[in-house]
Amino acid sequence: MKLLDAIKKFLGNKDATKIEAPEGHCPNCWGRQEYNGQLMDAIVQENIDLNNLNEKVGWIQAYATQHFEGIKLKPKDDVLECAACKLTYEVV
Repeated sequence: MKLLDAIKKFLGNKDATKIEAPEGHCPNCWGRQEYNGQLMDAIVQENIDLNNLNEKVGWIQAYATQHFEGIKLKPKDDVLECAACKLTYEVV
């Protein structure tokens, strides 16, 4: 549910550059996939009303599953690694 909340926060925020990646997701990939316009293009195509996101929670969850599940950080040795971009992050 944290991922859904992060996406809803992004969509409702005027200054989207300040939104952090949800815990457990790669910040590098999150920034590229979120801000490259892919999400906004999909919202425009689906004709989603940004003022009433609760109507389309199912669509947002499906989009998140399809596009953001692959950027979850996975433990590898003593670090967390992103399968998509291969960056590693220290476990804190």
